[in-house]
Amino acid sequence: MRHSMATMDSPANSAIISVGSCLPEKIVRTDELEKRLKFQKVLRLPNGIMKKFTGCREHREVDGKTNASDLAVTASQQAITRAAIETDDIDLLIFCACSQDITEPATANIIQEKINAANAQVMDVKNACNSFINGIDIADSMINTHKAGTALICSGEVLSRYVDLNIKTRKDLELRAAGLTLGDGGGAVIMQRSNSREHGIKATRFTSDGNHWRLAVVVAGGTMYPRAPEDPSLTYFQSDSEKIIALARESIPPVIQTVLKDAGWEPSDVDLVIPHQVTEKIIRDISKAAGIPFERNIITLDRYGNTAAASIPIALNQAFEAGLLQPGMKLLLVGGAAGFSAGVIALVW
Repeated sequence: MRHSMATMDSPANSAIISVGSCLPEKIVRTDELEKRLKFQKVLRLPNGIMKKFTGCREHREVDGKTNASDLAVTASQQAITRAAIETDDIDLLIFCACSQDITEPATANIIQEKINAANAQVMDVKNACNSFINGIDIADSMINTHKAGTALICSGEVLSRYVDLNIKTRKDLELRAAGLTLGDGGGAVIMQRSNSREHGIKATRFTSDGNHWRLAVVVAGGTMYPRAPEDPSLTYFQSDSEKIIALARESIPPVIQTVLKDAGWEPSDVDLVIPHQVTEKIIRDISKAAGIPFERNIITLDRYGNTAAASIPIALNQAFEAGLLQPGMKLLLVGGAAGFSAGVIALVW
């Protein structure tokens, strides 16, 4: 298991100065999806079982013409406007998502063209649902070492195109149920060097264990199965949800505890938690294990489902727009991802 860490001893201090998000208009209700898939008639499952086990009552989906970059661009434009900067000021642009417009080149190039960020170094970061907080960590490192001054970290997830609705048996449901709460959306933050040591990112910690990569996959599109015409199911998301959730329950609380120690905080010091959104129960379990009240979590799962790497910036923007973020507040960004990886960032707003 490999570890990476940045603490308050860094030579500079980076901070998130603005946030934005983008949510498609189309709403797909979980109970309507159950009826469409004939959960009750074919699988003999009770009404509302998906909402009961996940906490997701609905999610959003894009139309057929919208791409991942489109969601990222809309979210980025909102964050840029709120930061009161010009696109020429951006010298680092990182696109972080499970989704991508095309295989090559990096989707960040497409976003750069769309927003005219001509002075930016661009790259994609792909690490499943932790992609966005990995992007924040990279930007933090580059700002701390004076390799970047203004960074745009953005995500756009069009996950609805990877959901297999061909569920006929209990085995199908086991492999594909997690996909039924996947939602589309985008998020973005602007980061800059902070003038105050009391403001900005205080500690980060990431762990990875690649032995578990097979538990949640979309296997087509790489060199193993570049086209997969013989088995279209390989182009869809499949997951062993029980094992992934068990890994999250086991792996994430110790990372939270380490980050709190590195930041010099107690669990009671944390004002808000911005968690990755998979199920309400796992968020409750992780909060309990970390000693942080569940009520301090910003929950968006009920309305937007699991938006993968975009879930943390979407939840952060929801907190901002609700007036819940006040200067000086201590925040934890908490992620878990297929692979399996865990990541936590402590920051002062």
